[in-house]
Amino acid sequence: MEHDKLYSVKWYKDDNEFYRFVPENQPANQFFHQPGIVLDFSHCNRGKIILSNVTLQTSGEYRCEVSTDGPKFEIVSKSANMTVLTYPEENPLIEGVLNRYAIGDLVSGNCTSSLSNPQPLMKWYVNGIQATNNQVLNYPVLISPEGPLYSKAVGIQFKIEKNHFQEPEQELDLICEASLIQGQLKWRKMIVIQLIQQSYTENMFLEDYNNNINTTKPGKQVPTIIALLVVSFTHIIVHKT
Repeated sequence: MEHDKLYSVKWYKDDNEFYRFVPENQPANQFFHQPGIVLDFSHCNRGKIILSNVTLQTSGEYRCEVSTDGPKFEIVSKSANMTVLTYPEENPLIEGVLNRYAIGDLVSGNCTSSLSNPQPLMKWYVNGIQATNNQVLNYPVLISPEGPLYSKAVGIQFKIEKNHFQEPEQELDLICEASLIQGQLKWRKMIVIQLIQQSYTENMFLEDYNNNINTTKPGKQVPTIIALLVVSFTHIIVHKT
């Protein structure tokens, strides 16, 4: 076919013709309006087309069809899909995860991606290892009418264990990742968690107790029965931890 005389080159998007090149015509180039298609005519010819000002509507299946002149009148065509991406403007947002935990504490939080197209693939990593399915909570995809654009949220829950913290830093790296194109493009957010000896809830209880003691007016004492209850409760918490 390469030695036959060219009759026409036609381009289609989703089976709708938008460009035609016929060397015998004047002008040789013809354009047929299709949503999302803007051509740079100065660079379009029998061998190529240039799309400019692409939008999400430009995504679709493209087909090039080449036909020869007589006497054979052969036709060959090739198709390929093209996807226009909208990148997230920011890294994922992690909420609900603290910076300090004790052994036995429950880590619970959510991670939400910025708007993108297509919808991102979301993953959690604990010390570089992908979180297991029973640690991850999946939520419905949020769809914005602009585009459309997609936002994805995933939760995570796991109990802090001693082997999560490695010497010498005694830190745990928690990463949330949003990716596009099967992981070829990635956006990440990391939180570094430090190990403490007492749980967060126990620390809050002790701080409240100390504040009550420090704010007691001179000459007054905290009732003995309340003090005994506080001491007993504190002992129980420390013993369980």
